Amino acid sequence: MNIQTSKIELAKVILDIENPKLIEEIIQLIQKKSTLTEKQKLAIDEAIHSLENKKGFSHNLVMEETRNRYSKYFK
Repeated sequence: MNIQTSKIELAKVILDIENPKLIEEIIQLIQKKSTLTEKQKLAIDEAIHSLENKKGFSHNLVMEETRNRYSKYFK
């Protein structure tokens, strides 16, 4: 799917939203994303790409490693 098709799909989804709170949250998310530096945006995009390619770590694995590494905080 190219960028133009993605934008059109996004616009369709947004136009169908009836919940004003959700619309405000989407606006805030977009504004927040646009205030990131290019380096931060690249890192986020790389992380998303990594997850899409199944190269991420499960929540359970991360929590297990965190509990092992910082056991004194998990009593």
